[in-house]
Amino acid sequence: MLINEIFWSIQGEGLRTGIPSIFLRLSGCSLKCSNCDTKASWNEGIFKGVDDIVSEIDEYGNKYPDSQVVITGGEPLEQDLSDVVKCIKNKNYFISIETNGVNFQGLDIDWWTVSPKDVKNYYINKNLFKRINEIKLIVNENLDTDVIKKIRKIGNNFPIFLHPDFYDKNKYMNAFLLFRKCQENGIKDIRLGIQVHKIFNIK
Repeated sequence: MLINEIFWSIQGEGLRTGIPSIFLRLSGCSLKCSNCDTKASWNEGIFKGVDDIVSEIDEYGNKYPDSQVVITGGEPLEQDLSDVVKCIKNKNYFISIETNGVNFQGLDIDWWTVSPKDVKNYYINKNLFKRINEIKLIVNENLDTDVIKKIRKIGNNFPIFLHPDFYDKNKYMNAFLLFRKCQENGIKDIRLGIQVHKIFNIK
């Protein structure tokens, strides 16, 4: 597998914010969104075998035993995750994944964070619909209440987080204004999101 990095930190976003986490960041993403805040993961990486990956995760797990494993990218579902997920699961880790929602693999994942992108017209693979635990949307000029209403129709059993655009100078106010508009339109379970790890200035 092509791996960008493996490191320990906290989950900085969404419902599981603040949980100690071992991040398995895969390399490669076909979307290459202009507002991506991990552009180094598009191409930079080292090929590692599953045994080496799990061994490295275990090193962090032994040191920080309450940690979950977060599989992210890049776009993790552009690589075959079946073997690595099975091995991590056999170690009794709670596994989260962060995906743009374009691709699908029937994996034994405990928590699915889906972040559909404007460059794909906010497409979400239908096979993910019953697995979604939370949606994360980046607030930019292409995101409006019509898009959010369409996503909300998938189901009411997950929150939709509105996240500031990393590159937007007025990111916090723009996110709040869209959040307020969602409330005025009666869209259910919309929440303002933030990247806690950025506030703490950690990875």
